[in-house]
Amino acid sequence: KHWSRAEGRQRRAPHPSHREGGHWVGSCAGVDRLRSSFARKARDGHTNVWRALRCVRYKQHPTHHNKRDKKVKMLGRGVQVALLVLVGCRLLGGLRGKLGKKSRERRRLAQEAEMVMSELANADHYLKDNFEATPEAKHSVRSSDGAQLSPSLQGLSARSKNTEACRKLSELERLVERRGGFPPCAVVNGDLDRTLLRFLIASDYDVGRAADAVDDLKVWRRDERIDSLLGTAMRSLSAQKQNALRRCMPSTYHGRDLRGHPIHLEQTGRYNWDVLRHCEPEDLVRVHILAQEYQSRVLFPRASRDVGHTVDKMTNVLDLRGLNIGVLSNLQALSIFKEVQRIDQKYYPEMLNVTYIVNAGWVFRAVWRVLKVVFPAREQGKLKLVPRGKKGLEMLREAIPEEHIPAYLGGSCTYVKGCISGPGGTGDKACDGQEAMARDLREA
Repeated sequence: KHWSRAEGRQRRAPHPSHREGGHWVGSCAGVDRLRSSFARKARDGHTNVWRALRCVRYKQHPTHHNKRDKKVKMLGRGVQVALLVLVGCRLLGGLRGKLGKKSRERRRLAQEAEMVMSELANADHYLKDNFEATPEAKHSVRSSDGAQLSPSLQGLSARSKNTEACRKLSELERLVERRGGFPPCAVVNGDLDRTLLRFLIASDYDVGRAADAVDDLKVWRRDERIDSLLGTAMRSLSAQKQNALRRCMPSTYHGRDLRGHPIHLEQTGRYNWDVLRHCEPEDLVRVHILAQEYQSRVLFPRASRDVGHTVDKMTNVLDLRGLNIGVLSNLQALSIFKEVQRIDQKYYPEMLNVTYIVNAGWVFRAVWRVLKVVFPAREQGKLKLVPRGKKGLEMLREAIPEEHIPAYLGGSCTYVKGCISGPGGTGDKACDGQEAMARDLREA
């Protein structure tokens, strides 16, 4: 009736949003088209035709309600997705709870190990020989679970003695002693507790794995004759090889940082892998092992005597100026690097204090993505990028005395012959640090 009364009468044009196919809803032709559209929708399964007819009666375009229906459907799908996400989160939450428990346990052990390590490093425990006490002294103190403590662990605070890390360390000491003991030359500063604690940390506090690592260390040192390396390594290298090493691989030891850690200085960006024309890859690996033995058996005890507490970690300063992407295509260089890292992590664990990366560009980021897989997560966190300019120099000054910062990095080093060898230093001649190392090796 509404439309029959309007038939033939001039009506006011409705809002443009009420159009249907370019015609006004108020026209009879528009109504016919809408009715045919409703019939088609009814055939397609849309049963709510009465509401659409009411839309026509009140001059509302049916697409308004279609949009509303779509919104409702979308809202329903959104609710379904939200429910699925909620269920998935609950399932993942349970799994994360289990993993989180292991993570919290690992963090707790790391904190306890750091506390025990710091107490063992103080002046009261400095350079103590753990296994030369009398049997009565050995069995005089027990931990909270009844385990026997070594003489050096007896001097720990009650809080440290009752930690899980101390209990595992004591258990590892007894297990290593039953298996034949620890190699004497590998005990840094004569402190067996800290030495074994480093192996325990590297083994994720698994006593069995740590004991197996010690067994591997003993076999490796025996087969490679590591104990005699200080006195024989440089003598086995010809003068031509030594000159090539100084010229192509500039690195040296350069004083200590503010906490007494020896500084290893290296111009990695100036490494020239033409050194392999003069030296075999085994020579480079052997020289690296020599450096590790030198710092463990010479530099660490000397630094410990000077500062009055145990020092058994290194500070590295790596200058990457000149590093190019071509190093990634040198498979022999990458193989040597991976072998060196494997030796460090397996036989000299937890000896890194911090590594400062100087003059790092985009090439370093590309190289680091490839090489970081061979570094444990603990050591990746010890990597610090030094910004350029005055800000970077101030960052170095916060950790290293001014006189031990190389002159080419803005420090006031007063070395006579130079801070480092290589193309940016003394060439194939020995710098001050290399000459000091040669004197120590001759006396070894």
